[in-house]
This record gives sequence, structure tokens and C-alpha cells, in this order.
Amino acid sequence: MLIARPVGMWMIFTLKHYMLCTCHSQPCEYATAELRKKRKNLRSMNEERRSLLLKSASFFPPSPGVKLSYGTAGFRADASILQSTVHRLGILAALRSLKTQSVIGLMVTASHNKVTDNGVKIADPSGGMLSQDWEPFADHIANAPDPETLVSLIEEFVKKENIPFDGTHSAEILLGRDTRPSGESLLEVAKQGISSVSGAVAHDMGILTTPQLHWMVRARNKSLKATESDYFDQLLSSFSCLMDLIPDGSKINESEDKLMVDGANGVGGEKLEIIKTKLNGLVIEVYNDGKGGGVLNEGVGADFVQKEKVAPHGFSSIHAGIRSAIS
Repeated sequence: MLIARPVGMWMIFTLKHYMLCTCHSQPCEYATAELRKKRKNLRSMNEERRSLLLKSASFFPPSPGVKLSYGTAGFRADASILQSTVHRLGILAALRSLKTQSVIGLMVTASHNKVTDNGVKIADPSGGMLSQDWEPFADHIANAPDPETLVSLIEEFVKKENIPFDGTHSAEILLGRDTRPSGESLLEVAKQGISSVSGAVAHDMGILTTPQLHWMVRARNKSLKATESDYFDQLLSSFSCLMDLIPDGSKINESEDKLMVDGANGVGGEKLEIIKTKLNGLVIEVYNDGKGGGVLNEGVGADFVQKEKVAPHGFSSIHAGIRSAIS
């Protein structure tokens, strides 16, 4: 509304502020009330999301005196002290998915570490490692001393990164784990971390190798099929194309046609047993596949061979000259 009043030879106009009702184009209290209601609902939603994070985090307090750092292998430590870290990285995975509006991966594994260890790492939309820009945030939340500090760090980061955290966007995370006894329970903890972020959904892809999960994340973000069977099909197709490059008439002797593989009593050996049944042009013998009672990475595996400078269990001088690979 305009209110006019004469001042000398000038007419001064004052704009009186009213909310205009869109349906009648006249001042009314309806629009103002609706705005207040929306703001109240938004505050309520923010409080609900904060409360959900606090409640979930309170179930997984960090171990006293433990400080972890995220690197190329993610977080790794004794499995008994990892629950808090895995839970919080589940939250990070959901935030990363919201930020990128893409599928993210979370893998529970410690690769070549001893069987009592475990770890957790994130796979980015491209199938690569977590962006280094996010590693400091991973460290901060993993080492937050209490749920209140954790949630404050999350709120600050969400604001800084402009992450849509209002519950209107969805987040999708693919989960995988290796064969370690602690893997199943830690994966459940990761799911709870993910579900504490509104709109986030976790899909358990089962027991996988780390490359399998990374490939699945990349495939999903390219709108391709992303099951374990699809992974094997692409791997075998690529190997077949490689074999087709061998010139016609070339002779391959028995030693060249055979490959011995140390499966380190882990998931690699388990998956290779599946692949070798579908493979043409190469005979694979898997040793230490985990079915014979062997312990993961104990006297076997690439890390053991590199450190001890000896062959893994099951390999001897009689295998000299035969191509070998170590998981």
C-alpha cells in the first residue's frame, strides 16, 4: 500500500509493507501465516534429523585413546575398536551420495592385514577412491569424542559443501565385505550409520572383492547392469579379446597354459574358483582358497611373501617355472 503525504512542494510516498494474498491480490495475513508455518516445519525437520544422528551415534561411542587417519586404504585397525568408525563412515557415504547425487560404495575390508583386523573405505561415483578433499572430514568425524561434537562437525560440513540435507534428496550406497568373521557385524553397523541420514538407502551386495564393489559403483552410475554375474561377464569378455590377439598357429606349451594362484585364504580365492569354471584358454589352479581350514593371510598372501621373502604355504620347488600369482 502506498501512503502519500505533502511536504512543501514534494509529495513523499511511503510503501507500507503487506504480504499480498496471491489469490486476491490484496493485503492479508494468510501468506504470512503460511510462511511462518513453513519455517516452523523446517526447524522441526532439522531438529528431527539432528536428533536421529545423535541417537544413532550414541550407540557406537569411540574407543578411548584411539585416533585413526583415512588414507588410500581407508581406515584400518583391530576389528574390536572399529564400530564407531564404520558407523560414522556410513554417515559420510550418505553425505557423499547427497553431494554428488550419485551412487557411492562402502567396503568393509582390511585386504592383506591379519584376520583380526578390519577396515572400511569409500568408493566414489567413478569407481575410484574417495576424493582427497573429503579425507580430512573423514578424520574429523572418526575422531570426534562424542555424538554432540560429531553432529556439529556434520552440520558445519553440510553448510560448507552445500549438501542438500533437507530430506528432499535421496542417497544410495552399495555395501560389500570380505570373508573376515567381523565383516558381517561391521556391515550392519555401517547400515545404521547410513540410515541415520534422512533419505539414505543401503544395498548389501554381499561378499565381494574390493575391485568388484568399485566396478559395481561405476556401472550403476553409468546406468549399466551391476551384479556380480555382470562383473564376471565383462572380465571374461575382456580376457577373451586379449586371447584373440594371439597369432593364428602360435603354440602354447603346458607351462604357459597354466597359472597357479595363491588365494590367501580369502575372498579372492573364493571368487577365482567361480571364474576358472567359465574361463577358456587358461588353466588356473587355486591354492589356499580358504576351504581347507587355512587362516586369512597367515603364511599366505602378497604381504606375507613380500615381508618374509618366502613362497606362500602350498608352493614349493616342484612348482618352479610355472607362472604364479599371489592375492
